[in-house]
Amino acid sequence: MPAEPSILSTWGLPGMFFVAMLAGSVVPVPSEAMLAALIYNGTPPVMATVVATVGNVLGAVTLYILGQWVSRGGGGAVGRWVARRREKEGPRMARVEANLRTWGAPALLMSWLPILGDAFVLAGGFVGVRPFPFVVFVTLGKGLRYAFVALSTTAAM
Repeated sequence: MPAEPSILSTWGLPGMFFVAMLAGSVVPVPSEAMLAALIYNGTPPVMATVVATVGNVLGAVTLYILGQWVSRGGGGAVGRWVARRREKEGPRMARVEANLRTWGAPALLMSWLPILGDAFVLAGGFVGVRPFPFVVFVTLGKGLRYAFVALSTTAAM
């Protein structure tokens, strides 16, 4: 029997899409918590997982495009902010970029990781990972994370 819905789960699947898209960009939003709340309150797990994955991947595409744009010298104030973040993250970003150059697009399977995953996505744009492999590997990484959350939630019910 579903519990009293949380404020996040009352947004339904459109809210899940929006929250997951924000979480896939640079905005820290609890998309996994919303996915669990939706499933707990009766949304079919497969449908919720697909919506969360698509939203999160679209959010990641915004970071990828930003990385491409900044790597070409664009971005204005945003580009300068990204450049400062790259300098601040120095060794970590250098490792991420080196991993992407070494392993290529499959390294984007790590895009599911909290915080570090955003660095992989942004670096994918910087180093010029082609769009199709980018989308494939980011979708796999993020989709597997949401599938794990959905399975864990259904197992706990």
